[in-house]
Amino acid sequence: MVQDSRTPDETDLRIVHALQTAPRATWHEVGRRLGVDPATAARRWQALVETGAARVTAYPSLRPWARDHCNAFIELDLEPTARDHAVRVLSTVPQIVSISIISSGRDLFLTVLAPDLATLSRVVLEQLHQLPGLRGTRTHVVTTVYGEGNHWRLDALEPPRGGRTVGRTPLPDHRPVWRGHHREVLRALTDGRSSAAEIASSTARSGSTVRRRLNEMIHGGLLSLRCEVAQSITGWPVAATFWARVPPDELDRTASALTELPEVRMCAAVTGADNLMMVLWLRSLGDIQRLETELARRLPALTLTDRAVALRAVKRMGCLLDDDRITGVVPIDPWASP
Repeated sequence: MVQDSRTPDETDLRIVHALQTAPRATWHEVGRRLGVDPATAARRWQALVETGAARVTAYPSLRPWARDHCNAFIELDLEPTARDHAVRVLSTVPQIVSISIISSGRDLFLTVLAPDLATLSRVVLEQLHQLPGLRGTRTHVVTTVYGEGNHWRLDALEPPRGGRTVGRTPLPDHRPVWRGHHREVLRALTDGRSSAAEIASSTARSGSTVRRRLNEMIHGGLLSLRCEVAQSITGWPVAATFWARVPPDELDRTASALTELPEVRMCAAVTGADNLMMVLWLRSLGDIQRLETELARRLPALTLTDRAVALRAVKRMGCLLDDDRITGVVPIDPWASP
């Protein structure tokens, strides 16, 4: 249960930014970078976690996952009285990593990770289509991920620059392969900062074995670690989703340019007439129109076709949210049985 919270101060936000840059950094490393006592940094971080303001999450790296497995965005239309029940049910599904209640003629917007199309079909047909009050679904399968949320930064270490993304990480030359022992570690990573000893205690493996496998996953491009933060304290309180069309020969260039914009948290090519989707964090609702104008000027090949504002996020990369605070975690497991 979330404890009584306080407003994070500048030092707290600098700690969050430091862990966005290096999610598993030791407290000595964080303290040295910020010029604070390591014990103070650890204590402040624990307070942020306990109040639901921040947490480090772990999930399959989305760019290589989209290349070799299956990512999808799914829109759900529901009867008005059916939404709360749907949220409760879907929040527990380990393949459904994010859920938002959104505007513009949609009810729920889901992000799903599955190992293959057959599993995605089972999620849609055996779980989504069985929901009471369901009117319809629209599934957008991801073909390429250009940018994901673990690259987004508060930049509290450099206040004048504001939140921003960093350039997208190239795909590894090899094709990383998920094996059973990797999946075991992922399921045990309810906290992305868990020590090897803590993971070992829940997997019946030795600490050295877990440490080796965790390093394989991080350095081999299988695993992403992300310092998740309550959006309300970031200075970017508005979340929106844009759909767009781009000529195929302009798609890579346009999407790569979008990932450099500070507002863009996620950008992906998808199947369908609208072949590009992006998730944005904005400072105000008025920024939607400003950004649309900027995109029209800077990226003439891009045609925005629709946009929706998130009314409330209820799950974000496995973190369960209540009034924007993290109240718990559903471990991400794309291979789980429906």
